[in-house]
Amino acid sequence: MNRMLERSQAPAFKSVESVKLAEAEKDVFQNEIPLYSVGFASQEVIKLELVFEAGSAFEKKLGTSALFSKLLLGGTKTRTGSEIMAGFDQYGGFIEVSSRIERLYIVLYGLKKYLDKYLTIIQDMLENSVFPEDELELQRKIALQNLKLNLGKSSYLANKEFKDVMFGSVNPYGKVLNSESLETVTREDLVEFYETNVQGKSFRIFASGNVKDKEKQLLKSYFGSETYTAQNRLDIPFEIFSPSKRLVTLEDKMQSTIRLGKPLFDRMHPEFFQMAVTNTVFGGYFGSRLMTNIREDKGFTYGISSSVNPLRGFGYLMIGSDVVKENTQETLNEIEKEINLLRNEEVSQDELETVKNYMSGSFAGSITTSFELMERNKNIILSELPKGYYDNFIDRINAVTTAEVLEMANKHLSMESLSEVVVGEKI
Repeated sequence: MNRMLERSQAPAFKSVESVKLAEAEKDVFQNEIPLYSVGFASQEVIKLELVFEAGSAFEKKLGTSALFSKLLLGGTKTRTGSEIMAGFDQYGGFIEVSSRIERLYIVLYGLKKYLDKYLTIIQDMLENSVFPEDELELQRKIALQNLKLNLGKSSYLANKEFKDVMFGSVNPYGKVLNSESLETVTREDLVEFYETNVQGKSFRIFASGNVKDKEKQLLKSYFGSETYTAQNRLDIPFEIFSPSKRLVTLEDKMQSTIRLGKPLFDRMHPEFFQMAVTNTVFGGYFGSRLMTNIREDKGFTYGISSSVNPLRGFGYLMIGSDVVKENTQETLNEIEKEINLLRNEEVSQDELETVKNYMSGSFAGSITTSFELMERNKNIILSELPKGYYDNFIDRINAVTTAEVLEMANKHLSMESLSEVVVGEKI
């Protein structure tokens, strides 16, 4: 006889105590190209990433890498851009190229049975791209239109100003595209970037999904015998700037965008986990103090959050929100109030346990698929973290005490230490 569920009572809750991350398998081809794979998926799909040390930090002219990432799919000596895209589409594949600060990513999603078809085109792109003038002008026009639209958004302008106060205009992380730069990029600039940073240069391969020996051998046949020149990573120095305030007045907007922040540290800092927990209490999830106060109680915004953002050798804290402009100053006052409360009173054990459970559960839920496992492994590899970094993640979170949260708030949170950017009106 089947028993009916008792729906008047919540199911018993069980905390996540530990999670061990499945380590990616590593194969190194004879030409030193590494292949990392996670291949336990049952579906006949595959995700392939080729990662080059060739991000925007490597460009000689601002805007080159942004256009390059669009033009790499624009045509080769034997294929037009349309033929490249059709070559993936007809076999159920999807490809995208993205340029970030330090690296260039070529990402493919597709069916494993057609991997050979995909790799033929990718190899052609890496060896024979031509960057047609007409495709450059089309992508330039699109980029300029997107930039014009973004310049009318307070959130874009706030992020632009925040990057400048946090990193400075010289640091690659602080540089922001402008129309003048996009207008001056030439085909010759793209070819030079290609020849200097991609064509014949080494890269790392990350394969996830239903990846077996057959797929590994296929990848080896395409990329394991060519001679590639090593491309060293770029060490980016970070300068610590004094806190500053900026107001960009936009009187015709109904909202103001707020960005507050300060320099912090990377994942290997001894206080990283304590600060990560402190930030989550403060503004790192929907039940955080900032959300409870400024969204739920005051109704000033649909959302407000704070985040700890680790980079390699650096990191920063950012608090962000879009608020009704008449409540801009009061929102800043409430943020300061929550900071002071966190600095002056220990969090309750119940609140801290709720945050720990949230962080542990979110982490456990983020490594349930082959693609997700590879993302964590890729982060370990590219960020040069210890192999077992995530194996101790939950233990490190659970070890944080209420006293340590109070300590972190007093060491790293104060309104005086934060740079402030407001785009809109500060009223």
